[in-house]
Amino acid sequence: MLAAMKNMIWVLLAVFALSLAFLFSSPYAAFSIYAFLFLVGMANVSSRAWLAGLDCTRTISRTSIRQGDSVDISVTIHNKRGWPIPWIFMEDLYPGHCVKVGDNSRLAVLMPGRSISFDYTLIFPKRGYHRIGPLIMETGDLFGLQKRFRTGQQQEYVSVMPTIAYIDTFNVASKRPQGPVKASNKIYEDPTRLAGIREYELGDPMNRIDWKASARTGELFTKIYEPSSVQGGTLILDLHADSYVSEEAARRQELAITTAASMAYLLQISGEQLGLLTNGMDAAELAQYEVEAHRELSREDIEQKASLEKESTRISPLQVPTLKSPIQAQKIIDNLARIIPGYGLDASRLLMEEFRGLPRDATLIPIVPYVSEQFALTLAEMKLSGFSVTVFLIRDKKGYDEAAALLAQHQINVFHIMEESDLHEIAPQKIGHY
Repeated sequence: MLAAMKNMIWVLLAVFALSLAFLFSSPYAAFSIYAFLFLVGMANVSSRAWLAGLDCTRTISRTSIRQGDSVDISVTIHNKRGWPIPWIFMEDLYPGHCVKVGDNSRLAVLMPGRSISFDYTLIFPKRGYHRIGPLIMETGDLFGLQKRFRTGQQQEYVSVMPTIAYIDTFNVASKRPQGPVKASNKIYEDPTRLAGIREYELGDPMNRIDWKASARTGELFTKIYEPSSVQGGTLILDLHADSYVSEEAARRQELAITTAASMAYLLQISGEQLGLLTNGMDAAELAQYEVEAHRELSREDIEQKASLEKESTRISPLQVPTLKSPIQAQKIIDNLARIIPGYGLDASRLLMEEFRGLPRDATLIPIVPYVSEQFALTLAEMKLSGFSVTVFLIRDKKGYDEAAALLAQHQINVFHIMEESDLHEIAPQKIGHY
């Protein structure tokens, strides 16, 4: 925008000077101004034409990697027009935290119908969904009067997996006298173990009605029994942006994601069912693989437009249904690689909205940055509804004692994860029961 204004100012000055030349009857001055305007016009036309005839493609060696792995990138630019480009400078954009090996830019002369390419390597040290591109192309006229910039239309994304803390011994199931559950989404209840009561619903059998509670309240209530076994778990990951407001927000978010990924892997290798429910957002929903080719007169403007992403309109939770599958953990970890903080439901409202669709034979495993009184009451309601609950509190040294006290009132166990190494010290027998 600033460059366009400068060009307009030069044109206005030239027109003003031309008017003065006519006013003072100076043919040499008028001829000079005509020549200058002709050169400016030729510069504008030639720079536009050179950029219009370019095609660019990019190939990457891998799209899914672990932290610290490298990706090889090759960029090719083809001049499909019938005229040469005297000079062109190309630079491929990449995330600033990556380590680059080789040159991601090139200055060249591009003849008609010919192609040029360059290769480089990126090392990705951080989890996330990282964008490579677009390509920025810069050229100008032979007189140096004007430069033009254009972006390519292709972008690539690399998914970097979260860290997984490996634990040798793990068992999330709380075994009951009747033995294990044979079907992951069907609950076999133990009528000798009363878990709580709930309001009567149409279709409840008469032998399930709690007549004492119904007589006291004047409303019908139905008994809830504990399942004969609690197997596996549903990970409830709180990644609401407002839940992480301290100076360590990014570190705590990554530790929460590491905890979720580690639990998913460990549930998988122990042969349990598992699932994920989170209020975070999937960065893939914001990704743009094909973008409009922007054209600008300044590098600042083109870089600003190249950095734009879509805005997410998602308010519903991100979920991987709880079930037993040989690829279930990989599905969850793939989602965790792309996840970013969301702005939808907080943890309490998330559970209240979604718990009816969660299997009660799987332990609820909330992974949260803090425990409020409201959230503790929500978990207590989940337990009364028949769920087994175990909480993972992420790096909250000041709030841990209060959280433990709030949850102890409802006989809910809590693990405090200050560092990744704490995941190796989990007592397996405490997962799934108090």
